[in-house]
Amino acid sequence: MKSENQYSQDKKLLRKHIKVERTKIENKTLLDSKICMNFLSSSLYNDAKTVLTYCSLPDEIDTDIIIKTALRDGKKVGVPYCLDDAGNMTFYYINSFDDLHIGSFGVREPNTDKCNEVSDFDGALIVLPGLCFDENNYRLGYGKGYYDRFLEKYSLISVGLCYNSLIVKKVPTDIYDKRADFVITEFA
Repeated sequence: MKSENQYSQDKKLLRKHIKVERTKIENKTLLDSKICMNFLSSSLYNDAKTVLTYCSLPDEIDTDIIIKTALRDGKKVGVPYCLDDAGNMTFYYINSFDDLHIGSFGVREPNTDKCNEVSDFDGALIVLPGLCFDENNYRLGYGKGYYDRFLEKYSLISVGLCYNSLIVKKVPTDIYDKRADFVITEFA
């Protein structure tokens, strides 16, 4: 049985490898669009009242189309807000991209002076960021544990977005890691 330190080392090595592989993605804009369209045409999206999604960084799958479409479709949209450095976060509703500013980790986040905190998660669907996912839907995140802690508190349907080329055989996991219910790629 591996020690916690060994899992941590294995994750660090995989993170480093995947970050390099992500820079090699060709036709990123086209693939991002296909992945988002597959998500937006899914029954998961159609059945959701609220979409909780990350605001993407340039090297991540671009979630702006998901945010725009959900707002246009009259769904509630929540984006994450990091509460502290200990891995705790919450979500705030936004009505447009004007409700965002650059915050923690250089990521767009809600302006908490203008936005209301999400308190009703009934009918909510959460879109998970990830460097990669494995064949069992476990994700490799950035190592801070924000999403794992959030999913520990709230039982939500979770969807990972991933390039098919970054689906790996196995992500090193420990007892704190939460798997996505579904992973959507450019193929499905």
